[in-house]
Amino acid sequence: MSEIKRIVLLGITVSFVFVVVGCMWLSHSVETLDEVAEHFGASEYLVWAPPLPDYEIPGFEGNLAANIIVGIAFTLLTLALALVIGRALKAKT
Repeated sequence: MSEIKRIVLLGITVSFVFVVVGCMWLSHSVETLDEVAEHFGASEYLVWAPPLPDYEIPGFEGNLAANIIVGIAFTLLTLALALVIGRALKAKT
């Protein structure tokens, strides 16, 4: 296995660890941004209808496993997008 593949695999592994720890830690956060906004009297105003409102799958709000799956899926999507852009930029040089 080449050095670059090992580094990419290490990065993916570390990313997955951050997703799991982040989901576990932040899902039990006492002071969320919404609570702070309510404290200051701010209200929510939607500019657009996001596909995943409040970063959760509708119907699975508070489900830790669903949040981890979404986090891993978007981590892989971000990696794929970065690889495609990197290859496109490399092809131009």
